[in-house]
Amino acid sequence: MRPMVIAHRGARAIEPENTIRSFVRAGQVGADAIELDLRVTADGRLVVLHDATVDRTTDGTGAIAELSFVDVRRLDAGAGERIPTFEEVLAAVDLPIQAEVKAMAAVAPLAALATGLADRIVVSSFDEGIVAALAEAAPNVPRAVIFADPPADAVARAQAVAAEWLCLGMTGLTEELCDQCRAAGIDIDGWPVGDAETLRRAVALDLAAITTDYAHVVRDWRC
Repeated sequence: MRPMVIAHRGARAIEPENTIRSFVRAGQVGADAIELDLRVTADGRLVVLHDATVDRTTDGTGAIAELSFVDVRRLDAGAGERIPTFEEVLAAVDLPIQAEVKAMAAVAPLAALATGLADRIVVSSFDEGIVAALAEAAPNVPRAVIFADPPADAVARAQAVAAEWLCLGMTGLTEELCDQCRAAGIDIDGWPVGDAETLRRAVALDLAAITTDYAHVVRDWRC
């Protein structure tokens, strides 16, 4: 059923974001896929964390790029959860994954893992340089470019890095841009979808996917 429902950082509205608990819960409440964020520790471990620091989402402080994996694992990410590795998420859930790459340092370790995952993951970033690097390092893995405020040349910029998806902010998303994407064979993931009115607009635009914090109730909004 279109659009596909992607759970933003898991079941973020009801569980600690970007944790195994949140991703498992997203599947339990009916999400079609999950979205997560990838960064790298000081010793090169690929971990799931949105911010550049651990301050907001854990009981610790400091930049993730300056912390060892051992130090990171000591932190409480909410409800006793730990910051997971990407490998742990892959093992814990069967859902497709949109993996947003937050740092260039994450490209190499992600590419090493992604070889056999082309049918399960889409890699994405706001940074077109990162998407281009992913195209070179893992060419068989689908890619997406993210824009909060879709620019007029979004399609051309996606094509420049051979991206199959555009993840576009709903506020600036127009029917004309959707038509351009369809003509170019590019799928659209609209975000964020936080209420019934925005979902109705996404359905009217015939988007391939929507990203939401509210996977536990978004299907009720169709009524």
